[in-house]
Amino acid sequence: MNRIAPGSADLIRRPDPRQATLAYESGTVPVHCSAWPPEEPLPLYPALAGHIETDVVVIGAGLAGASVSLHLAELGVATVTLEARQPANGASGRNAGHVQPFLDVLEPLQAWPDKGRRLVDALIQHRNIVYDLCLKHGIQGDASPDGLLEAAFQPSAALEQKARRWRDFGYEVNPVDAAQVRTMLGTERYRWGIHWKEGGRVNPYLFTQGMVAAAARLGARVYGDSPVSACEKDGQRWRVTTPWGTVLARRIVVCTSGHAGNAFFPQLAQTQYPLVACGLATRPLPDALLETLNPSRVVFTQFPTGLYPLVIDGRKRLVTATIPGPGQAGNAETHFNYLLRYLHRTFPQTRAFTLELESYWTGVTASSSHVYHQDYAKFYRVEDNVFALMNLGTWGNVMGPLLGMSLARALAAGRPEDCVLPLEAPVPVRFPGLFEFKVRRLMIPAARLVDKLGFT
Repeated sequence: MNRIAPGSADLIRRPDPRQATLAYESGTVPVHCSAWPPEEPLPLYPALAGHIETDVVVIGAGLAGASVSLHLAELGVATVTLEARQPANGASGRNAGHVQPFLDVLEPLQAWPDKGRRLVDALIQHRNIVYDLCLKHGIQGDASPDGLLEAAFQPSAALEQKARRWRDFGYEVNPVDAAQVRTMLGTERYRWGIHWKEGGRVNPYLFTQGMVAAAARLGARVYGDSPVSACEKDGQRWRVTTPWGTVLARRIVVCTSGHAGNAFFPQLAQTQYPLVACGLATRPLPDALLETLNPSRVVFTQFPTGLYPLVIDGRKRLVTATIPGPGQAGNAETHFNYLLRYLHRTFPQTRAFTLELESYWTGVTASSSHVYHQDYAKFYRVEDNVFALMNLGTWGNVMGPLLGMSLARALAAGRPEDCVLPLEAPVPVRFPGLFEFKVRRLMIPAARLVDKLGFT
């Protein structure tokens, strides 16, 4: 099955190339173009029709919204979940599938009231939340805790310091030498690395859908194809309007971020730095290649560039994501050729095989900062009893479920300030296009050069 929107060049070449290019550049190609949805479509959630009432309405059914809904339902809180299309339609169903159970930098947390202590403690305690939720709720999310490997051309003091910090927190993480990297990855190109024995991979689309299904089984009412057009105060409660229905709720949680937008609370859309990313997946790889290409099945990323986080999924496909060059988001062939050159250079054994592109897609992340690795998620008080959990950047697979759980518990206790994120008022960013400009025009070209030349 070819999923390059919706065939290698169908969306690019017909019927209107300008429309196709806009869809890729805006990250709005259909989610079924991504590698993650199953070939047999999942059941659809019906649109909201008529008037209903609830305690909490969750707007958005991505990783964060799904987790909020699931954990509220577990705690017996009456919950309605509204999704503009279907669960996992946005960035949550389009990411690279890696499960990173640590934070790259902690220094920005020093500006928080608690210096980030609650967030770090929660992450340490629940670093396996993806796999725990899959096990607890029977979620078939192709989740595999195979660990992660950050590979480098030479030893890095910064990576060693990060490993020591998290090892002190109780993580299993250690440096590996060239021989160990070769054994784990099947390449001699990298001479050093950091091996995280925790973390791994997940199918983010199936994982998100699985959390929503679990929430529904526990009593949450879930509605798809129900874009919110207005949120208006109605006495002591809020009236949430969709095309065919309304919800009267005591509290609102907005979890929409980059894809759906926030026309009903426009101040939220002004808090983020959007960034278009593209994803690629090969057709299933032959067993003869899989014997030597990443035989350990760790999630593999490169230091310092992180150019191609590589996952081999349960269907034997190589899945990755990267950032397209300016005006190049619609060019699947260009980005697949970039990937092939990287693979042939890093894994010479791939040259003996024909690797084919199965899927190519784009999506939009929303970050809180234009500084890489300082884009922590945000928890906003928008209005009285209206909250927003958003701007998860590239950390959604772990942070979405973790923060959603924390927020749900805080709301159930009637103490939103107990969430592990500081409760803030939304503040507009000054130059929302700055992050994308820096990454697409400066950082990615530099990263390609660094990787090509083998610098660190």
